[in-house]
Amino acid sequence: MRGIFAAAACVAAFASVGAAHAQTKIGVWDVKIDKDCAITQEWKTDSKDTATIALAYTNKGQAMVLIFGDSAWKLKEKEDLSISLSVDKKWGDKVPGAAIDKTMAVVGIPATSKAIDALMNGRELYMEIDGKGDDYAYTYYLDDTRKAISALEACRAQAQ
Repeated sequence: MRGIFAAAACVAAFASVGAAHAQTKIGVWDVKIDKDCAITQEWKTDSKDTATIALAYTNKGQAMVLIFGDSAWKLKEKEDLSISLSVDKKWGDKVPGAAIDKTMAVVGIPATSKAIDALMNGRELYMEIDGKGDDYAYTYYLDDTRKAISALEACRAQAQ
């Protein structure tokens, strides 16, 4: 779990500071191509809360970190979480995660995981923090994100 916290701290710091080398917009994604290789998306929910998703490679492309957030969430910092992920109901897994702060959860996925292929080729990502209820679940549509994810993959290839 320490590795996830270290990676999350890196991504959280990166998200707050911004990209040092290159930043662009692809569809609804902010793509930051620098040492962190990350894509992020933020939007207002129906209840006017701010929701966030971020995907980033860490450890020279050897692992992917997924960060999910909602300003209405009430998590305990460093709380261990079980997070269910599925893509198109073809791939799914319960993965260990942790709360970075009271509004953000993070999971780490090895770069060799089938999850990466699923994200690259899928249409819909479903995320749920187990045991927390419907307010802690989101569906992310991947149709318009392939270019952003491809940019993320290209950045990862350069980082290796």
